Amino acid sequence: MAMATYYNEPHMTAPRLLGEFDVQGGAWFQYSDRPAGDRDGAFPGYPHRVFTCDGDRAALVLKTVAYVVIDEAPDGGPIHEKWELRRARAYPCA
Repeated sequence: MAMATYYNEPHMTAPRLLGEFDVQGGAWFQYSDRPAGDRDGAFPGYPHRVFTCDGDRAALVLKTVAYVVIDEAPDGGPIHEKWELRRARAYPCA
C-alpha cells in the first residue's frame, strides 16, 4: 500500500490526486499529476507521479497499464517497468 502524503482539498497548491489502482500481487497505489519542475524537468513523457513506499516515481498512467520510471539510463533517458493495472479508479474532479 502506498498512499500520497496529502489529500485533495479546496484551494490546494499541490497537484490534485487523480486516482488509485491495484497491481498484480495486491499492491495499491495513488497517483497525481507531476508538479512543475519535478526532477528538473526530466522524463517529459511521464506526466504522472505514482506514490510508492520509498517516495514517488514519474509515470504514465493509462486505463489498463502504467509505465513507471524505475531508473535513469546512462544517456539520461528513463528506464521503465510496465505495470498491469487492476481496479483502477479515477477520483472525481472538483
